[in-house]
Amino acid sequence: MFPKCFLFCFLVSLSLFASHLSLDGRVEVQNTFRDLTTFTALYNPDPVLGVHFKIGARLSNSTRDLEVFSYALTASLPLFSFFETSVRLSNENLLNSTTAQTHWLFLAKLNLTPFSFWKFFIHGGWYKRNVRLNKPYLLPSIVGSSFSEHDFAVDFGTEILWNESISSLIKVSTFEEISVYNLNNPFIQGQVSYSAYPTSWKWTLYSRYRLLLGFGRMDSFTAGINLEL
Repeated sequence: MFPKCFLFCFLVSLSLFASHLSLDGRVEVQNTFRDLTTFTALYNPDPVLGVHFKIGARLSNSTRDLEVFSYALTASLPLFSFFETSVRLSNENLLNSTTAQTHWLFLAKLNLTPFSFWKFFIHGGWYKRNVRLNKPYLLPSIVGSSFSEHDFAVDFGTEILWNESISSLIKVSTFEEISVYNLNNPFIQGQVSYSAYPTSWKWTLYSRYRLLLGFGRMDSFTAGINLEL
């Protein structure tokens, strides 16, 4: 009960001053660990000197325990209308396994709209993961990690705008709002969105299937709902 009350108070306080707020709830069925219920909030303040920022926080819990506490800070710099670069620092505490992961994610993002109803995007870059063992760490690991690893990161897909209210998207990716996965652990995501005109609210239903390449089996299946304010 405490994690949900904490998250509710956090989201309400953000909504009072949000320039752009995204609220997300999902259920994840995992292959090897406990099933998780996850709540995420992403806040976009107004740009500063042309740089766009995004702040995110996440809580994941099973039926008995608080499993994961995560947060992230992203800075993006649009260079053209169709191209931008970004860097993200995220920290994930796996509380039951007493492990903390800090990710640095560097991306170049290409977003093209050949027609008014059709968009496609290709995002690519590189990440470094610092892992600390034995206990959770609330602060990100810059130095002094137990071990580190790095790899490429990719995200590509297409979106169709059916009308001014309804759109659909499908993509393949190795990272999402906060988490970063190995290159051999991508997910496929499909979603349908509805923009509630004349308000600025946007509802999205999505599902996600994450794979373990080389093993030919599911790593997790996720279904969720997202609200953008």
